[in-house]
Amino acid sequence: MTSPRTQRLRVPASTSNVGPGFDAFSIALDLFLEVAWKPAEKTTLVRKGILEESPLRLSQDPIIRGMRRAEILAGKALPSGALTVKADVAPGRGLGLSGAGLVAGLMLGNRLCGSLLKDSELLTEAIDLEGNPENAVGSMLGGAHWSLGAKDEPWIHYPVPLHRNLRFLLVIPPYAMTTKRSREALPTSVSFQRAMRQAHRPPILLEGLRSLNPEFIKRGIADDLHVAPRLKLMTGAKAMLDFAYEAGALGATLSGAGSALLVLSRTGEVKNLEARLATRVRRLWGDSGSVVIARAHAHGPKFLRS
Repeated sequence: MTSPRTQRLRVPASTSNVGPGFDAFSIALDLFLEVAWKPAEKTTLVRKGILEESPLRLSQDPIIRGMRRAEILAGKALPSGALTVKADVAPGRGLGLSGAGLVAGLMLGNRLCGSLLKDSELLTEAIDLEGNPENAVGSMLGGAHWSLGAKDEPWIHYPVPLHRNLRFLLVIPPYAMTTKRSREALPTSVSFQRAMRQAHRPPILLEGLRSLNPEFIKRGIADDLHVAPRLKLMTGAKAMLDFAYEAGALGATLSGAGSALLVLSRTGEVKNLEARLATRVRRLWGDSGSVVIARAHAHGPKFLRS
């Protein structure tokens, strides 16, 4: 049997929810998770750079979980190998690294097992492993999508058009936020009035993202259900969102479950807004926080030349 070749794979991270799109809406970003694999006597995983702070054991890592699911689906044994992983963003910041890792693992495992599975099958498996569609969809499909699915029904992933001058600023604090903790902060029931207000917002937000209408973005990105209780868990986050609007942001909210904050801007205004946010970040968190400019990334995973 021919020994498998070294592989390198790059998968986009993503921002999700974007206000009212809870567990449904995602936007792939030009921030990436990169995985390298080479044959070895046993399977190992080394995290580089900012990923070194991850506390996950090998068996818990989403890349390993994805590879092992691909192995089961393909009905073939994975070759052992040494994995090296790096990323443009830290884990636990609400930027979809878990979803990106699952997609990377499924794609890589499928290739190492002979590419027997379709991408659509791998996406369904990534959603099942993640428990929610949005980040897995962003990483697998690229672009922006609103997803709808229910038990025993196929998923619908609706492509959402974004204005070409839309840019994102990610305000990244020095602390992580686990999905488990952020979900525990959510209300278990809401009034009819709050649910009704929430239902009004998605089409306004989506039109704002398409047309770059500032009033539509600001009013559409507001959230009545999950943002406020989560902000209470994050030091300085509410004040930072308020400041972003004062500084000229089109919209501001949590990125995913946090802890990063998502700030929307026009291309021509993003540098000035970045400078003002960076000054505020240094005042609040010193050199431990950061502000990153990103744009939507149109493509999903890509195997790179080794």
